[in-house]
Amino acid sequence: MVVFPAKQTCMIIVKGSFPIKSDQQPEALELVQQLASASRKEQGCLAYEVYVQADEPRVIMVWQQWRCLDSLEVHFGSEHVDAFLDAIPDLIDGEVSSARFDVSGVDGEPVVDEPQDIAPVVLADNITLH
Repeated sequence: MVVFPAKQTCMIIVKGSFPIKSDQQPEALELVQQLASASRKEQGCLAYEVYVQADEPRVIMVWQQWRCLDSLEVHFGSEHVDAFLDAIPDLIDGEVSSARFDVSGVDGEPVVDEPQDIAPVVLADNITLH
């Protein structure tokens, strides 16, 4: 299970993109859609969306919204994430990019008293969550 070094109660948004070998895109999309479907059923998952980048169709984008850091930690320890991380590296062709946003307010209303820094986490050899 991935454990982040700092705990906080703010909402978490994760955005990721990964270029796929052009002949592997259907297989990669199926893997990501299976991951998204299972993830949406997790407690604390507010949204898990999958997109194909409009100007570069071999790049798959994911956008996730989590109620709290604890929910995201449980997600990264799940069987469906492990299965995805085992399968996807062979389909990737290029640099994986990701960013995590710790949301301290929504529509002008605070969701946390004081945000804290969280260190990047390596999920697989070529997948790091920032």
